[in-house]
Amino acid sequence: MLDDFLILIGRFHPLIVHLPIGFVVLGILIELNKKKFGWSNGALKFIFFWASITGVFSIISGFFQYQNGGYLWETIQNHFISGVLTTILSFSFYLKLIEYSIFKSIPRKLFTIANSFILIITGHLGGNITHGEEHLVEPLNNLIGIDEEETITIKYYEDFEEKPLFSSLIRPIIDEKCVKCHNSKKSNGKLKMHNSKELMKGGKNGSIINHDTPEMSEIYIRIHLPKEEKKHMPPKSGKQLTRQEINLISRWIKNGSSFEKSINDFKLEENLINYFFATEKPFFPLIEVSAPDNESIRKIRENKITINPINKNSNFLKVSSINNLDFNNYDISLLSDIIKNIVTLDLSDSKITDSIFSQLKYFTNLTVLKLNNTTITGKKINQLIELKNLKRIYLVNTNFKDEYINIFTQFKNLQKVYLYNEKDNFQNLDRHSKFDNKIFEFGYYSLEN
Repeated sequence: MLDDFLILIGRFHPLIVHLPIGFVVLGILIELNKKKFGWSNGALKFIFFWASITGVFSIISGFFQYQNGGYLWETIQNHFISGVLTTILSFSFYLKLIEYSIFKSIPRKLFTIANSFILIITGHLGGNITHGEEHLVEPLNNLIGIDEEETITIKYYEDFEEKPLFSSLIRPIIDEKCVKCHNSKKSNGKLKMHNSKELMKGGKNGSIINHDTPEMSEIYIRIHLPKEEKKHMPPKSGKQLTRQEINLISRWIKNGSSFEKSINDFKLEENLINYFFATEKPFFPLIEVSAPDNESIRKIRENKITINPINKNSNFLKVSSINNLDFNNYDISLLSDIIKNIVTLDLSDSKITDSIFSQLKYFTNLTVLKLNNTTITGKKINQLIELKNLKRIYLVNTNFKDEYINIFTQFKNLQKVYLYNEKDNFQNLDRHSKFDNKIFEFGYYSLEN
């Protein structure tokens, strides 16, 4: 019974706290204008006496709110201390007005300045606790026309796509745009989002994620509401989710709200993922390799093999056998000294066969592989699955067989497979649900410089 009563007193703090604020503001205004309007000290004595009394009640109710409201002491400490100082200064000014001995010599202006300053500080700190540290700044963005949408950016790193989608992309968005009002210190709607356990627990209306009907999830509905709607989240005055962030969170919810599934598992569009990178996601590997030996380059070029750096500042190479139409499986050994440097390899129009895959699997940095106009059938192409940097394969006008196409679904970072064939029509495979149609080009293809 007593605990409930103390909780009730604590919840009156937001109401009671406005009384001393009102008294102090009124008292300061009268003090500043007393000569102009001929006001007496009697009114000021009354005002600052009651400012002191209501200040004490505010401190008591605030303390009970702290004890029963789930706040940490570190969160309210400065606000509490400044509230006590406000009350002490109000009572000190009252003692000055009644000419209490030790306060007679203190200038009235000092009390006016001190009361004004401490009242502003106390109110601001209280507002930070209730509304967040940016509660004064955020509405200004609307008034002066600044776009409140702020994109969360992250730094790309190797194997990023293998990391969980939630911790890599969803968590940073929630931390930046939701946790301010839904955390261990403050939980609007009794919803806490500062960790996965609390997020799944939900708020006063239960879980915010509906696993049976994802699109009926509370969080899904709220982020899709128009900004003008009262239940739209984040609130109108807060930082808004961008269209891409809404899209990403929606995809996460629709696909099971897993905390463990990797980015690759969600099969997100490349441009959606790239949107969150502070810099453009690199196409070629993010590693340093030694410069190729000039003598090795000279010997390779003697065999009519073209070698060029991908750019003047890189040790990565583009290699092509286009000028050596007799290039075959055995000739691949010519490249053994520069295997680590090769990121683009064009063996189109050569005499290679499926046996070449057993050697290509050692080209660990290979990113683009062109095998156009060869006798490749796809047999043993599974040996390339471990090439984590392989993103594009060109198999235009080859003898590639339907039965091997499903192997491409096992390549982790593959972006495009060009399979146009004048003899066979692969386009009917477009309708097969087991294929990720986004990575296959069965008809038209673009040439790459």
